[in-house]
Amino acid sequence: TITPKKPNSALRKVARVRLTSGFEITAYIPGIGHNSQEHSVVLVRGG
Repeated sequence: TITPKKPNSALRKVARVRLTSGFEITAYIPGIGHNSQEHSVVLVRGG
């Protein structure tokens, strides 16, 4: 979890993801609850 910059406040659920192109990004996990663990395969939507 990370916290957003001022003036917002919350605990955002995020995951550090390494793409096949070599980039390492921080992806937001929407919704209530998740069962993602280390080495999970994820689908990332461009924003």
